[in-house]
Amino acid sequence: MAEETESGASLLAKREYARAVPLLKREQEKYPNNPRIRLQYADALAGAGMSSDALTQYEATARYYDDNGLTVQAIAVRKKAEKLQAQVGSNAPHPVAGKNEPLFTPKVPKSVLFEALTEEERQALVREMDLESHDQGSVIISEGDPGSSMYLIVSGEVKVFTRAAGQSSTVYLAMLGEGDFFGEVSVLTGKPRTATITASERTELLRLDKEKLDNALAKYPGIRKVLDDFYRRRAKHTVEAMIENLKKKGV
Repeated sequence: MAEETESGASLLAKREYARAVPLLKREQEKYPNNPRIRLQYADALAGAGMSSDALTQYEATARYYDDNGLTVQAIAVRKKAEKLQAQVGSNAPHPVAGKNEPLFTPKVPKSVLFEALTEEERQALVREMDLESHDQGSVIISEGDPGSSMYLIVSGEVKVFTRAAGQSSTVYLAMLGEGDFFGEVSVLTGKPRTATITASERTELLRLDKEKLDNALAKYPGIRKVLDDFYRRRAKHTVEAMIENLKKKGV
């Protein structure tokens, strides 16, 4: 059975969705409380054109994450569902989540970034976020480029590199994983990127573009204070802080 699970995930990675569906369905039925398997199954269903079934599995996965306090993961799953719903059109049948219960009603996000926002501000910020995926080795941001987006890691890991002082070689700084932020300093300050960040494995990110952030700020100016406070509270743990410490050591 372990080999079949691996084969299902491998087929999904190769976008052979129709072949992946029965293998992942079997695994999901065997391990109904494993959200990663259920999410893989949902992705395979979506890729195979089985939209209604995929939406049902996405919502079940999101609810699991909600119930276990994994807010970022829940938001990301619902972003996938929203994208799928938009692709199939508003006339597509919706799966039934429960009697008289709306399908996509995420709970109030509880995290360092969201907790100080009002409900309207939270929802405004979440609406402006986009979900994106990167394969292993993909360059997400490059040192020296303008900073137009901030990122929150949903799943996977990224590696952080910076150029050594006075040299063309790069220095490996850190590995960031689920729940970590990066890129926010460039968005908030307008400074260019101070590091290159690549995906060390397949990675999913929630991306907030500066233009979309500005849209939210225009309607809800209180978000700016929360973001500034958020940045100050974690100033010692940003990528930029790592680089500054590196420079002090003379690397």
